[in-house]
Amino acid sequence: MAELGGARTSLHWAIVREMWAEGETFALRLDGRLVGLFGFYPLEGGAEAWFNVRPELAEHMLFVIRQIRLTLVTRSYPEIVVLCTSEAGRRIAALAGFRFVEKLERGEIWNVDIARRRVERLESVRESSGSTEAGSGGAAASDAGGSRQAAG
Repeated sequence: MAELGGARTSLHWAIVREMWAEGETFALRLDGRLVGLFGFYPLEGGAEAWFNVRPELAEHMLFVIRQIRLTLVTRSYPEIVVLCTSEAGRRIAALAGFRFVEKLERGEIWNVDIARRRVERLESVRESSGSTEAGSGGAAASDAGGSRQAAG
């Protein structure tokens, strides 16, 4: 975890340990070798997403982005933010559905409003089915779950 977590100083290591201990962490292995770490750290009103990947993961980026998108929609956080400190991080965030918010001295803040995206998908399904009645919500919600996977 220290190797991919960017723990170059004792402060960095303390942050990595805190995010691992208090949040969710996912590891991605390729042929048994650790090539990526991903996680969520809960914040008031949402979560901070973080990820560290090895350059060789680039050839599998479509798979990685699909996994990130599918994971994002399964989380209950209404909003998820990420601090991007490299061009590669910005590209991954954009492909995963995050939007640029602001530039800071340490990097760029990107976010994804999960609650808004769920509402938009539900409205899209309702519009495409031609129904706007409240009674069709159950069917629309189940359709939205299926389209979520197809769109991921």
